Amino acid sequence: MTIALFASDRIPLSAIATNLRRAGGDVSPFDLIPTLSRQDITPLIAKGVLITSEGGLIEIGEQTEQVRDLIGERLPLILCSPRSTTADREVLMECGASDVITPEHVSERVLGQLILNGDIPPNGCGTLYGGSTQIRRLYSDIEKLAPLSEPILLLGETGTGKELVARELHNCSGRRDSYIPVNCPELHPDLISSELFGHEKGAFTGASAARVGLIAAAGGGTVFLDEIGDLDLQSQAKLLRVLEDRKIRRVGANHFEEIRSRIVLATNHDLQEDCGEGKFRHDLYERIRGFTLVLPPLRERKADIPILAKHFLDEYNEEYKTSCKLSAGDIDDLFEYDWPGNIRELRSVIRKAAAYSDLSGYVSSLVLQESVRRTPAKLAQEAVPFNPAADTWRDLIGRAQTIYFRALLAHTGGNREAAIKLSGLSKSQFFEKLKDLPKED
Repeated sequence: MTIALFASDRIPLSAIATNLRRAGGDVSPFDLIPTLSRQDITPLIAKGVLITSEGGLIEIGEQTEQVRDLIGERLPLILCSPRSTTADREVLMECGASDVITPEHVSERVLGQLILNGDIPPNGCGTLYGGSTQIRRLYSDIEKLAPLSEPILLLGETGTGKELVARELHNCSGRRDSYIPVNCPELHPDLISSELFGHEKGAFTGASAARVGLIAAAGGGTVFLDEIGDLDLQSQAKLLRVLEDRKIRRVGANHFEEIRSRIVLATNHDLQEDCGEGKFRHDLYERIRGFTLVLPPLRERKADIPILAKHFLDEYNEEYKTSCKLSAGDIDDLFEYDWPGNIRELRSVIRKAAAYSDLSGYVSSLVLQESVRRTPAKLAQEAVPFNPAADTWRDLIGRAQTIYFRALLAHTGGNREAAIKLSGLSKSQFFEKLKDLPKED
């Protein structure tokens, strides 16, 4: 898919091109194009991304018709301008542009659009989604480590998808036996040996029958020990012995059994710091850190936000038989947030916004903005003053319309796409009403 990108000379074009190339895109930046004439633009469009330094659409005035022609040919158009972005967005929307990008996160937004369009293949595996440089490197590491029998340590903040990576390590390994996830904080210290290693009949009170432990139950599959940083020191010592000897002994048994399963471990702790504080065994840390995968937080791979948001929305639509969709303005809001809860938080926000979608199918921009700003939006209560002895009906309606649209745009922070959805008007009706508004003093 071809994308025409218009940017001013103050946008770091070289940085955009570098990021796209790192992600595998075959693109070249072009700047200082004097006009948007058909003969100049045709060969450049074939390259994939067109970048000019002519400034925003508001500044190129006479070239608006050529831009309209390009959009008419169904070429996705991205505008990036450091000035008058609201006005630029209005012109582009009237022309029928597919996306508009503001200067913040411009490289990630362009890359995200290319990933979403399929111009840069995500090259993901299984349930993992994304095409950013960081996530593509993670895919490569998964493919290299999946066939190994060595323990693998996954490090990452809460919500970065550690369990998904563990599952993909299992799925890509060729192991046909079970994948068994274990949440370590749920294991009682007195019962951890029984849960992981199993027990013999009569080994303790209540052990009315022999039981196979989770590690043995996995056979030649994968055991995923999540949040190992929460294990007590005694349990850590038992785990170290299993990893060293590749053997387990059931509680109450006199013999050891060899294990065939591969063990994947994960935590959101800084284990090196925990070792220094005496909370985590240094010998266990040294044993498991040899093959470590670090999962990047979402704030460091924002180019994946569009494809992740689409995936979660598709997931919601399939589950509830709906057809909800996101606007370009909604995507801008998602890029402005740092996502401390990472992918898990993004999924929650998308599903909540979808649940409050409007009649046209667009997710609720208000719910989305409230979620990412972390502060409840205060709904403006506006009154329309009038003098019944002097004002006509037309005077009252005109004044009410002015107050309504100004309050609406203030509420959406100047985001006209969000305002259109809240107003219930069509795009053309909305802009027609704006033209009739008196200028502010």
